[in-house]
Amino acid sequence: MVPILISFMIILAVIGSGDQFYIGLLIPFPIMLYLVWMWFDTYYVIVGDKLTYKSALFKGTIDINTIREINTGKTLYAGLKPSLAGNGLVIKYNKWDDIYLSPTDSKQFVEVLKSINPQIKVQQ
Repeated sequence: MVPILISFMIILAVIGSGDQFYIGLLIPFPIMLYLVWMWFDTYYVIVGDKLTYKSALFKGTIDINTIREINTGKTLYAGLKPSLAGNGLVIKYNKWDDIYLSPTDSKQFVEVLKSINPQIKVQQ
């Protein structure tokens, strides 16, 4: 998805070339930089009973013992979404908080979370 967006922005910049070439890059270039940054800097790490996530500007830590529910295979989501894929996990934690993540191996990711907190409800 990101390479397609970057290619599209490069095409837009080239179309706007000539005297206004640099103006044509003014908007697409920062967006391309952010997408590349997000592409290479998105990850999730579980250490002890903490889940740490990072995706470019979005980062944080979740206490795994506060996770109440995980919905698997979700595609549409409004809210904090530090992920690159469209088919991931909606993790509900604390009383009202939720986050959308898309680990490479969702099944194994859920199993590790459940091994730390067996109270987590998993919904398909």
